Amino acid sequence: MSHDPVREFIRAFNERDLDAFVAVLDPEVELHSMKGLRKGRGAARSWATRPPGGVQQTIEVEELFEDGERALALVKRVWRWDEDGSHASTDEMAWLFELHDHLIRGWRPFDDREAAWQAYHLRDGADRRD
Repeated sequence: MSHDPVREFIRAFNERDLDAFVAVLDPEVELHSMKGLRKGRGAARSWATRPPGGVQQTIEVEELFEDGERALALVKRVWRWDEDGSHASTDEMAWLFELHDHLIRGWRPFDDREAAWQAYHLRDGADRRD
């Protein structure tokens, strides 16, 4: 297992390794998914459970920035057809993580990388962009 909870979160999500996925989550984790807020490890496990078939996503990390309490991953979400692995589409995104005691306390996806950067830098008022 990786000692980096963000990379382990993404690896476990990609590989559908639900036990490893839940293991990097704080008991009070909050996932701000596109379908609403999911609180706690049980809700997070349900969110990460994907049925086989159709189009499936894999997350590829382009860059990762961490400051101990937060992390920002610039990612590509690659969609492939499960039946033959052929490419369906690719989205550039950012994932913002809140960390606590080397566990994921919060996760929020951003379609707009600039908005993600602002959220990452403005949490504590540092590095404000005008």
